[in-house]
Amino acid sequence: MADMFDMPLDSSPLKEPSPRGETPPATATQSPHESPSPPQTLVLPRRKRPAEDLTQFAGEVSRAHKLKKEDHDTLIGFSALERGEQLVSLAGQLLAIAHHQNLIQPAPKEWKVPKKLVDKINSKAASLVADPSIPAYRDAKIGPSKLLIDMIYANPKWGFGAELKDEKHATDSLASVVSMALAGRRNMVKNTILGSLGSDPEEGAATALRPGATNIVDLTAAVLVKLKVKSTQVDVRMCGRIAMLRQLISENDDNKYWGNVDENLASVRAKYPDPVMQSRFIKRYILDLDFQTYGAVDLTSLATPSVPITGPSTALHAAAVATASGNDSSS
Repeated sequence: MADMFDMPLDSSPLKEPSPRGETPPATATQSPHESPSPPQTLVLPRRKRPAEDLTQFAGEVSRAHKLKKEDHDTLIGFSALERGEQLVSLAGQLLAIAHHQNLIQPAPKEWKVPKKLVDKINSKAASLVADPSIPAYRDAKIGPSKLLIDMIYANPKWGFGAELKDEKHATDSLASVVSMALAGRRNMVKNTILGSLGSDPEEGAATALRPGATNIVDLTAAVLVKLKVKSTQVDVRMCGRIAMLRQLISENDDNKYWGNVDENLASVRAKYPDPVMQSRFIKRYILDLDFQTYGAVDLTSLATPSVPITGPSTALHAAAVATASGNDSSS
């Protein structure tokens, strides 16, 4: 009986006493203020928020920028895309724009011909068109255009420096001004000749002389006045060239006149390479016929230069290759 009272009050097994000086391990106890942990719960995904409808706003933007129908439709379609799709679409458009920008060539440079050079070109163009020894009027290789550009290159003080010869935009601008200057002077010559033709003779007239026509000497002088050329004098050679131009002229301006003139000049040079034979041909088949049609005139008082009427001008070629300090640079 006494042994029963020696038993612990609880039914847990007896514990070994702790050695002296050691603190017995604490027993985990639950605070009366703590509540037991709730059981794990399943977190359900929230419903995805519906994409905002931007089509109405896109329509307002389209109207504000006055987009075309196809651009309007493209913008509406773009507004309906997901954000990621929009980013990819924008990236593609930027790449396409960059590609097209690389293909775009920059605008060519422009070089404006100085007024001083324009005035010189106009003056020299008139002198060239008035010179009766030029072998052609429009031919690119032997005509006045080539001669005039050679003069300009040889005289940089006129306003076209040597450094500009390799600049395409500068040479193109120069060629354009030269071409227009020569075309304008050719038209002056042609219109003056057209005004000298007079009227058709009456039917049954005894001669082919055209009433109101201008004789060749007066016509040649009128051409020089129109071109404002004082360095060229009225001589037999000049009269022969103007008579040839009048013989080939047509009142119908079909833009083939000067090409036809160049062909005839080349034919004369090929058939009569000797200057003396050229002069005989001009007198017999050009001047005599002009006398019969437009009025005879005495040419004995006029000078008769030895330079062939359809040959190259020695003076012009010398001027073309002259340097800036040469004789022509001061003219």
